[in-house]
Amino acid sequence: MQYRLMFSFFLLCSFFPALSGQAEKVVGYLQYGRGYMLDELQFDKLTHLCIAFANPDEKGRLQTGGVDIGPIVKRAKAANVKVLISVAGGALEPEWAAAWKTYMQPWNRQYFVNEMMNYVRRHQLDGVDVDLEWKHVDHHYSPFVLALGRALHAEGKLITAALPGKKRYKHITDQALGILDFINIMAYDLTGPWEPTRSGPHSPYTFAESCLSYWKKQGVESSKLVLGLPFYGWDFTNRERIRSVNYGVIVDRNPAFAHLDQVGQLYFNGLVTITAKTELALQHAGGVMLWELGRDALNEYSLLEAVSRVMRGDTTLMPAPQPVVEATVQKEEKIVALPTDQQRKTAARFIGPMMPPDTVDADFGEAPLAEERADPYRLDLEVAPNPFVDTITIVNHEQGPIHLVLTNEKGQILFESDVQPNSTLTWETSSFPHGYYTFSAMVGGRQLSRRLIKRIPTNKPLQGVQSKGGVLQNWPQH
Repeated sequence: MQYRLMFSFFLLCSFFPALSGQAEKVVGYLQYGRGYMLDELQFDKLTHLCIAFANPDEKGRLQTGGVDIGPIVKRAKAANVKVLISVAGGALEPEWAAAWKTYMQPWNRQYFVNEMMNYVRRHQLDGVDVDLEWKHVDHHYSPFVLALGRALHAEGKLITAALPGKKRYKHITDQALGILDFINIMAYDLTGPWEPTRSGPHSPYTFAESCLSYWKKQGVESSKLVLGLPFYGWDFTNRERIRSVNYGVIVDRNPAFAHLDQVGQLYFNGLVTITAKTELALQHAGGVMLWELGRDALNEYSLLEAVSRVMRGDTTLMPAPQPVVEATVQKEEKIVALPTDQQRKTAARFIGPMMPPDTVDADFGEAPLAEERADPYRLDLEVAPNPFVDTITIVNHEQGPIHLVLTNEKGQILFESDVQPNSTLTWETSSFPHGYYTFSAMVGGRQLSRRLIKRIPTNKPLQGVQSKGGVLQNWPQH
């Protein structure tokens, strides 16, 4: 009997990592100027908070633009959250860059570390997060991190670092990686304003997978990897002024967008992708990192809430977006991307029906998004008729086979098969009830998903049909 109990406990720990003592991290970054949002932020859903960003002045003393971080620290501590100061950041002012270069020098290094330790003690912080990036990571980086890490560890404090998704700077030694308590992987910004001709998803699910794989190959154990999730998107509508758009702004424009990853040429991560990535992190990493809390939707469509739902094992349905009702359901179909298997499972469990909104109508840039039709994920195939009655015919004009899936409103798979190049496939649908269906196709990195309508047997158009509202269909892949 005793052995049975021990074996049962082992199985429980295998399925629920928290029972085995493995702490899953939810690391949220918050810019220090967000003090006005303290009453709205859900600190209780975090394990760690990184206040961004402090930088040295000409005397090597950390500064946060004259802003007192005390209220942020106090509020987070009240929720039992460990608070770190994140130093540097991806965009250094010239004077900050000069100070970093000066104070990481061997003859200034210990003084600089002492100043940082004084800052940590003064503000009752739990550690330091180092976010030096790209050209600022020189041959002084690793010695500095080692010196700071030893000082922090001597007082029971943490040292962490934010590092690119799939790039190990050549000056980061194994010893420097080893002293870090965990690494915040910036698994986003795969593209952006620096590559104006490369529009597309900047943080797809597949990129998250490859980032985790990359850092494991660098010798970093899974428990020290924290997967970064973006709470913003990049809008490529105007290639001369590509801009960042906060997730909260996207949802304010239209709640239906909360379940998408793309609106026209605006690419971001919606509820389902964030949920799927969190599940990925639970299986293959030590938690998730969020950039940045102030960019979230502070309502029922909150990405932080979606992360927390996964962390606490809550499988209740996510909020469905408000339906967008129009006079007709027959309109131009939008090419989008097919979800991965993991995302499809996530949608079925957390969202329910996988039906697209009747319209995606917004103007995040200066040109109407509806006119943006240059889609690198477009597939050359025909799906007809739509609306359909007794059959659906698919013609593949691609040079390779295409994988096809047809699902009903509940997300149940009705057909799943491959159609060979330059071939035609017909599905018999006479027994299907009238209503909405989702057709998805994928080959290589190009994918699409379409809404199909099954008419009543009389071939008369459906009257009074409204959108089911719930939705997920746009998951661009890298």
